[in-house]
Amino acid sequence: MKYPTILSALLAATSTVSAALIGSGAIPECASEEVAYETYTGKDHNVKVSYSHCDDAPTVAVNGKLQSSHEKRQSNNVCGAPCNTYCWSPAGGPAASDCNVIADALLYESQKTGVLFNVSATGTPTAKITMQYQTCLTYFLNQDFSTLVYCRTEWSKLVNWLASDCDASHNAQGGLCVATDQRWYVQ
Repeated sequence: MKYPTILSALLAATSTVSAALIGSGAIPECASEEVAYETYTGKDHNVKVSYSHCDDAPTVAVNGKLQSSHEKRQSNNVCGAPCNTYCWSPAGGPAASDCNVIADALLYESQKTGVLFNVSATGTPTAKITMQYQTCLTYFLNQDFSTLVYCRTEWSKLVNWLASDCDASHNAQGGLCVATDQRWYVQ
């Protein structure tokens, strides 16, 4: 069964957050995703976390459109970096309460192992980190040629924000947040 997707990354709680835009349809799914390993996290160990790679993952531009390439950037710590959000129509999507479980699991893991985490460079076996709980699925995808550092606290805030602003009451079914420098996105 395919679960609805929700945006997730860092924009939600920063002052550099742009307004969410309503789009038409999600970014195409990876047809050849290879999972390197899976585990569970959260206070009740009920949120599935997958580390994976996709040879045909779409590269997403700052305007939310697909693009064919991206250039190498310098700093690898993107915690707190701005991103642009896009919500997909028509209405539908995951239950906000399911997304709240993921957001809480991110905060739990932040207290347990630390705020920052690494996401391997594009093309490596673990360039994508996916979290799923029932109807809610979110992932961080590294589109850069180097390992990026992000923070669980910001991802948690973004999951909560998108669950409330890109939901059925806003004629949306989730969306994504694309870094303004296009190095990563959260869906």
